[in-house]
Amino acid sequence: MAGPDALENEDKVSSGGSPVRVLVKAMAVLELLAETSDELSLGEIAGRLDLNKSTCHRILTTLMAGDFVERPSPGAYRLGIGAFRVGSAMARRFSIRDRALPAMREVYRQTGETVFLIVLRGDEAVCLERLDGRYAATHVLQVGGTLPLYLGAGPKLLLAQLSESQFESYLAGPFQRRVGGPSEARLREQVAEIRRDGYAVSHDDIEEGVTALSVGVRDHLGKITAALSLSGLSTHLPESERPLHLRRLKEAAEEASRAMGFRASATERPAT
Repeated sequence: MAGPDALENEDKVSSGGSPVRVLVKAMAVLELLAETSDELSLGEIAGRLDLNKSTCHRILTTLMAGDFVERPSPGAYRLGIGAFRVGSAMARRFSIRDRALPAMREVYRQTGETVFLIVLRGDEAVCLERLDGRYAATHVLQVGGTLPLYLGAGPKLLLAQLSESQFESYLAGPFQRRVGGPSEARLREQVAEIRRDGYAVSHDDIEEGVTALSVGVRDHLGKITAALSLSGLSTHLPESERPLHLRRLKEAAEEASRAMGFRASATERPAT
């Protein structure tokens, strides 16, 4: 069995004295295995990563020695318990608020308007963070506060991410107990628009004269787990400037998603 030293020495020769390159290759193998739910053969791994089979085999052997990769059957490879231990430790330290905060600050710097980070909790939306912009006193949602999912751009964006069965359950239960808000027919239209456009807009939903825009922040699996929202007086967020504000908001959401471990390839499989 080739150990880490043997693999390092082999790669020093093949990469012109740069042992770091073998680490890059090993990380690519782990990412590939993490992105697929199926077991992969040596040939499939080497082919997808454009690796020499001999080099790929040595990488897999070394990763197996650390339990990062395992062979459930002859010729098949998948992530091992070692990768699970590392991932679990990282998940315990992952705070979407901390990861999204730099991106939120950039949107605030660019616009001067109030920026919210909102997540789903049960059948409500809860505010994890808020950066106060101009006329912030007009916004009633505080950090730790909640809103129903049928009010506001951020809550409705999160509502639109529910599966069809979850969405119908919400309409049949919590939504029926609402006080005010849109009709069921109108809410269905709004959710369909959000799913089509990839962002949410609200006018006068919570406060008169206030407009909000919201886009999703994805986790490492590609699932939208938070809403990043920009909110201000409608005179400060006119429809004529919406493309600019949406571009800024989407760039920030992409930055926050990358900080959460999201990679574009994650969208190649369904997010549940």
